Amino acid sequence: MIKNVIFDLGGVVVDWSPERLMRIYPGDKALPVALFERGFFEQYWTEFDRGRLNQTQLVKEMATFADRHYAECWDFMEFIKHSLDNLPATCQLIEELAGRGYRLFCLSNMSEEYYDYLKDRRVFSFFEGQVISALEGLIKPDIAIFRLISERYHLAPAETLFIDDLERNIRAAGEWGFRTVHFADREKGIADIRQLLA
Repeated sequence: MIKNVIFDLGGVVVDWSPERLMRIYPGDKALPVALFERGFFEQYWTEFDRGRLNQTQLVKEMATFADRHYAECWDFMEFIKHSLDNLPATCQLIEELAGRGYRLFCLSNMSEEYYDYLKDRRVFSFFEGQVISALEGLIKPDIAIFRLISERYHLAPAETLFIDDLERNIRAAGEWGFRTVHFADREKGIADIRQLLA
């Protein structure tokens, strides 16, 4: 029986995807194209999410990497942050599950700066606990971060549902013993969660 539900944030609770970013970014799109195609995010964003780089440091690396002005790169980072709109269907589901008595949590790979921007939104009030990679120095899909949330909040993995949009995180969570929903398709993801918790 599932008693606990853990939500990833980006792509599950708030709207994030590289494809969406490329579509809506109003600046020179050659900047994000170069960053994605040349592997900037793989090299540096993980360290940002792990808390080893802050936003100022990341922007300096980005400006050097892309041969762009610091100010343009800072504005790009701020655009990403401010584009993290709530996903209404997920937020509605979280409120519903809280009303049904589930223990709710979030577990996200996210920088301290981005989390600080999001954490006062109403949806966060429904989370009993929040584990953010940059604050812990751990990152999904490392098993250690699933162990941490389980031990900190006394969660039995077999009684816990974990929801994430990335397959590698779903695999790791499953290895730890969590039930999982892969939230790659949002409509299907909501339906799968409702079915499991019916």
